[in-house]
Amino acid sequence: MHWKLRSSLVLTVLAASAVTLLLTCAPFKTCILRDGVPETSSTRVPALRNILSTYTDVFTLPPFRLDSQSLYRVYENAIEGDKRPSDRAVVCLSTIASLDHLHWLRELSEHWTGPASVAVFFREDLDLQLMVTYVHVLRVCFPAIRENFSFHFVSPAERNDSAAKDTLAWEDADEPLFCDSHRALLRAFLAILRKRGWPRLLFPQNHLRNVARDGCVSSPFFYATDVDVMPQYGLYERLSAFLLRKPPCTKCLYVVPAFEGTEFVTHPRTKSALLSRTGNKKDFRVYHAVAFSKNQRATNFNKWRNVPSRSDLYVAYEAVFEFGYECFYVGPHGVPKFREIFIGYGFTRNVQTLEAHLAGFRFLVLSDAFAIHRGMRNTTTNDSVRNAEKLHNYRIFLGFRKALQQRYGKGREFS
Repeated sequence: MHWKLRSSLVLTVLAASAVTLLLTCAPFKTCILRDGVPETSSTRVPALRNILSTYTDVFTLPPFRLDSQSLYRVYENAIEGDKRPSDRAVVCLSTIASLDHLHWLRELSEHWTGPASVAVFFREDLDLQLMVTYVHVLRVCFPAIRENFSFHFVSPAERNDSAAKDTLAWEDADEPLFCDSHRALLRAFLAILRKRGWPRLLFPQNHLRNVARDGCVSSPFFYATDVDVMPQYGLYERLSAFLLRKPPCTKCLYVVPAFEGTEFVTHPRTKSALLSRTGNKKDFRVYHAVAFSKNQRATNFNKWRNVPSRSDLYVAYEAVFEFGYECFYVGPHGVPKFREIFIGYGFTRNVQTLEAHLAGFRFLVLSDAFAIHRGMRNTTTNDSVRNAEKLHNYRIFLGFRKALQQRYGKGREFS
């Protein structure tokens, strides 16, 4: 593991319990209010000044490798979970993030109790410093993250190392940190980055998805999802039991139906509870039903809602594939990887599912499993930057169809 922790930090980690983080006063000029309702206790973590001033002692990046196009540095297993994945873990969750989305890991760790592989993108060393500090706080405060979650970092290949140990005026950084307002700390960190005004970079989501997936190699199956998509409570245990008893199938992908709800609604525990709260003017709806209906349409939710529930998961039916399908699935490592020629927004996950379909993989919908995206998108439009990325990737896709045709005997017909 590439943490170099001083003894005081080690003792704090050992003493920490699963509570949330309160930053009584920001390390900047303004005070940050407590988030939400405190947990049962308020575990104290090292003062921010202590974490930041000893940054070089706390963390060292592992050696990196370059991606196939030499565009990005990949730092694998930069921070490893204390409970290493073993052959007994039949499935591992793989997900991606940037600093602004890392706060979702707390909730994700409550929903997913098995091993998880998280690939995180950063631009410059200041991003890295804040990111590592925040991950350290999460690990101190939430044992499930510390035990089960491993982190891999990805950065531009040409990032500026000269900016390495940026010195900032961390005012009031000796104020105590607790565990019930970690999102307030993150907001303060993001304000620092916004003040810097760094240019917006393409988010290499396909590179990140492949790195996260490779981090699950100790398990025969990976569950590819997004960091703000919360699996049904207990899904890890139920998936594990299902995968151990299912008939062998090297070209089966098991679809976890996806829904979306606001950030604040409570998460249903059963399919029946979910369905009772799904529909017009209710808490939940099919994921991207408004933003991009083809995203989940092949799952056929009208059919899924009528599938009988049992205590154990089972395959309910096979989805009829259509281009644009971007399901979240559990699959073996033999499924085609995400194509890294697509960088940024557009033609990322749907091209991977298309290639999996052309390679003969079947999309099998699970009976009682589900996941819920935190947030509801109510528009089909994107900002100008995303539209430009999508158009650029579409042009790449038109050329990529030729490679699909040569390899699989079809592909030109998709557009």
